[in-house]
Amino acid sequence: MDIFFFGTFNCKADAKGRIMLPVALRNQVAPILKDGFFIKKSYLSECLELYPAYEWHRVMAELNEKSRFDEENLQFIRMYTAGLRQVEVDATGRLLIPKDIISLGGITKEVVIAPIGKRLEIWDKKAYDESINATKEEKVKLAKRVMLGEKSSEDVS
Repeated sequence: MDIFFFGTFNCKADAKGRIMLPVALRNQVAPILKDGFFIKKSYLSECLELYPAYEWHRVMAELNEKSRFDEENLQFIRMYTAGLRQVEVDATGRLLIPKDIISLGGITKEVVIAPIGKRLEIWDKKAYDESINATKEEKVKLAKRVMLGEKSSEDVS
């Protein structure tokens, strides 16, 4: 079952690395709870990525297609999967994130859980706010590059 997550959620992490998932998010993950999740440090952003097990298996199948005899492929896979852990949501709706993974993501007490398609990003609130902060002009340029494939005038490639 493919699930595309929606909604941005403000949460709190306790001293043990537990995050109580809001009811609206628990309802979204309910169909896939029994299969569990995988969590890792984001490769490009200062956050954690939470994958439903089925989605993580799809990502790994894609990575497994890469040649194991290419050093660059192996290095990328090592870096991409560094710190990977399997995690579960307990019966009370809490996600327990191991302390070493929490620190990799720079997570403190205030947390934002934000959807990116079939996975969720878990951010420290301050870092999340900084990551989405942009002027209207910057947002328009980004939208044109991503959605319309337009290159900026400074791009000489």
